[in-house]
Amino acid sequence: MFDGVWQEANIVDRVVGVAETRKNLKRIVDSASKGSRYIITSRSRPKAVLVSVEELETLEVMADRALLDEIRQAKEDIRAGRYVPYEQYFRKR
Repeated sequence: MFDGVWQEANIVDRVVGVAETRKNLKRIVDSASKGSRYIITSRSRPKAVLVSVEELETLEVMADRALLDEIRQAKEDIRAGRYVPYEQYFRKR
């Protein structure tokens, strides 16, 4: 039911049921760790999403408005030359 809709929208690579997930867990986890995304369904209803750790971290950063503002400010500071080079900051004192 959801398989075609989600795949057409390019939101996930695959929609799998709980039984298939159980049966192929290692393959699915390996695939997710390489960037594939899964919606796991139970009785044709989406129940969970499996993504790589990197993608989860990206989603968490994107959801943190304050952190995004800090990243934008840091980029602006770098463009304006308001920074200390890594080597200078961490040199032995």
